[in-house]
Amino acid sequence: MDSAFITCKICSKKFTDPCHLECLHDFCKECIRNDLKQNLSTRLDAYSCPICKQLTPTKNKSPEDWVEQLPPSDFVSALTEVYKLKIDDVYCSPCNRKRRSTTGSKWCRTCRETLCINCLDVHGSLKTTMKHTILDLQEVKSRETKKIIFDPNCMNHEHQPLTSFCEAHDELICSLCTGEKHKDCTSIRTVNDEVRVKSHDIQDISSKTSEHLQITNNALQSSQASLRELDNSFLNLSNSIRSVRKRIDEMLSKYERKSLEKLAGIENEFREKLQHDIQKLESLNAECSHTNQLLGNVKDYGTDGHILQCLQQVRGRNVSHSTVVEEYKEMCGLPTVNFVINSQLDDVLNTLTSVGELVVNDIGNNKKTQQLPSKSRQTEHKPKPTEIKRRLADKTVSVRTRSDENVCLITGILSLPSLDWLLCDKGNKKLKLYDSQFQIKSEHILEQTPYDTTCLDDHVVAVTVPEEMKILVFRVLAGINLQEELKINDRCYGISYSSKEDKFVVTCPFASPASVRILSRKGEELMNLTPEENLQSLFLRPWYVAFDGTGNSYFVSDSQRNRVTSITRSVYRRFHYTHANMKSPRGLAMTSNGEMFIAGWGSDTVHRVDENGRLKEEFLSRHDGIISPQAVCVSKDNTTLALSLDQTSCRSDLMQIFLI
Repeated sequence: MDSAFITCKICSKKFTDPCHLECLHDFCKECIRNDLKQNLSTRLDAYSCPICKQLTPTKNKSPEDWVEQLPPSDFVSALTEVYKLKIDDVYCSPCNRKRRSTTGSKWCRTCRETLCINCLDVHGSLKTTMKHTILDLQEVKSRETKKIIFDPNCMNHEHQPLTSFCEAHDELICSLCTGEKHKDCTSIRTVNDEVRVKSHDIQDISSKTSEHLQITNNALQSSQASLRELDNSFLNLSNSIRSVRKRIDEMLSKYERKSLEKLAGIENEFREKLQHDIQKLESLNAECSHTNQLLGNVKDYGTDGHILQCLQQVRGRNVSHSTVVEEYKEMCGLPTVNFVINSQLDDVLNTLTSVGELVVNDIGNNKKTQQLPSKSRQTEHKPKPTEIKRRLADKTVSVRTRSDENVCLITGILSLPSLDWLLCDKGNKKLKLYDSQFQIKSEHILEQTPYDTTCLDDHVVAVTVPEEMKILVFRVLAGINLQEELKINDRCYGISYSSKEDKFVVTCPFASPASVRILSRKGEELMNLTPEENLQSLFLRPWYVAFDGTGNSYFVSDSQRNRVTSITRSVYRRFHYTHANMKSPRGLAMTSNGEMFIAGWGSDTVHRVDENGRLKEEFLSRHDGIISPQAVCVSKDNTTLALSLDQTSCRSDLMQIFLI
């Protein structure tokens, strides 16, 4: 038995005459009376529980009157008395009333008093007490608590245990009540029979209470973690806002201040919300925890009468909890807030009205809930600039999950035949699986950082892990499960697979010299491509690679040479794609008709190129809010383009989805 359960939280001693509040927390009656006298006025509307802060109405009664009408905690009182008998040296109760200290040797289970030898003789000689059940104290100490604990007594008949239950009046009664108030009742059962009848109800209430405890525990831990995360995340956001100021003139200082004030307002709003939730959850958690402990102890140590008594008390509390707890059943955690640099900075400085946008993205909700406006400002002497048609994202989603400790950096995106999305999060060393609506399905934590990924068949993917010089093969269904590891000879980053050729092509940007390599399905190196052009290496920093639909050609993005090169399997260069608005290309994405999307990391653009290397359109630019694009991927049904951003954009926790 946990002694803390029978310890008053006000006086820190074992209970004396315990009673309980509406929240079912127990206290010594005298402790509550003293607390009222010391801290409250003579009349009050409600009393706040010292543990969970739940209010118990007092109906404007005086403290003395209100304390006296508090319901007694029969089970806790019985459990405390048995605990004292088992643990402490107890004195004779009648002698104690005469101010004499005599060690007791017997215990009357009926009177619930300890007796010495002399008082035992008197007790046995009296007509009213001679038939009482007497137990030796040593026997009491050695017997199980459940076998010696006594039933609650009737409030109307002294020393009469509540041994029956009247279903018509829904109350526990004693043997005298049966012949008086309930003499005409036909649905009276013993408490033993009633407990057997209501065993299913007891199990249901116990399960519901355990569920409430689990939900409030999880929600409380989540809110506490979010509050701890708040300081770090908002400090990082503040630094991001300040870093923008280094790139531009001192005239931005007033706009920087506005953004920081907006950030502080959002932070205060979040902090107040989290603190309110934590306070509410701590209160609910304390009550649910106690109720759960109460049920457990009643089942372990209480009589059937106690069980039914507690069943009535807890059922009412569970009904009142259900609505409140349901609110916290699904905790979304702390919304992500990202600082979006104003796209006007690189164009016309004197049109600025802010240094950027603070975007608050609720987890599981793609709406922007807080946003700084970015209206254009123009002077009388300057003509209105030509309006640029912007391509708006169909959806902007947060790829940050609750367990992420670092800023996300999505370096690899893969659309699966099921239309699910697999992401390589280099920032958190994870693979993340999302459904077609970008709701998180599963994630897999790696020991080292992943970089890029490719599809082998419907449910099998390969992922490059440069630091370990490995390619990891996973089966992806509802979860992400490792199937095999392929050890390779160098650090590879970009990867693509041709099912027709049954071969990998990988990039090794930091090899000496930088190269592209052809590997077998088992990871064996078949060819190391370091071709030269005009006595110079063809590649300087090859990042990403992609096979075309036929498997006869592949494309390599070279961020240092500012071009994408198309090579046939016979190592013949088909073309170089270069453009004035394409700098430091990175991610590549192929469509089913042979078109290619190229992410220009250095130019803040995404180009759409046909199968012969001719520009079809500048699909996205910085006017569309694209800054430092990293990885791109076309969905298997060729309807959407997914795009991730590098950390320099201050928006790498977000992914943007565009309709093609």
